[in-house]
Amino acid sequence: MKKSQKKVNNGLIVMSKGERAGVISLLSVIAFLLAFSVFRPAIRWPKSEQAFHNLDSMIALQEQAAKLEEERIVKDAVVTEPPVAKSTSKEKTTKTTKTTKTTGEHSQATTAPERKAIPILDINKADSLALVALPQIGEVMASRIHRYRERLGGFVSFEQLFEVKGMDSARYATIKPYIVLGDKEIRLLDINRDEFKTLLRHPYLEYDQVKTIVNHRERKGLIKNWEQLQGLLGEVNPLLERYVSY
Repeated sequence: MKKSQKKVNNGLIVMSKGERAGVISLLSVIAFLLAFSVFRPAIRWPKSEQAFHNLDSMIALQEQAAKLEEERIVKDAVVTEPPVAKSTSKEKTTKTTKTTKTTGEHSQATTAPERKAIPILDINKADSLALVALPQIGEVMASRIHRYRERLGGFVSFEQLFEVKGMDSARYATIKPYIVLGDKEIRLLDINRDEFKTLLRHPYLEYDQVKTIVNHRERKGLIKNWEQLQGLLGEVNPLLERYVSY
């Protein structure tokens, strides 16, 4: 018991030589560890650090490879499912284009008759059906022109169209390039022989004028010329001279 107890000298523990060496070694280790912890950022470990970097790179590559694999799977799923839909869409587009072209062709074919050239018509020969081909001339106006021409015995002047009900300068200007006056003979009035109703039918003779003509030829004889007729009738359309015979 006495040998194992430590000696105390003036309040201090007296250690042996071996104990002192052990304490110094322990303190050295502690100092080394403190210095390592303090100066660790300045210490370089090339191989270890490279190993860590390589490990990080491998992990990053694996993650990138996994991500690319996921994207490929998604793309494959998208590509394999809709091809029918895409082709259908293209077919629909093609069909729509063809339909549009066909419709356009049909539309052009349908409207082709409307683009036919306007014929040149002889207004003394064309009937009502032919006159409808003129611009701004409908069935009603064509019928009026035809009936008026029959009452006149034929047109001798383009301006006589203004005498047709409904004809105005705008419509006349539109049809003027497409009408001609042919060489058809004008049907003349026989002032001395035609009946009262035949003379009255002519648009240039009024009831009182026809009565004067009939009374004159019954009482005083035949009318011989235009001057005599004009003297009997007074004011009259000068074109009437083109429609009378004696």
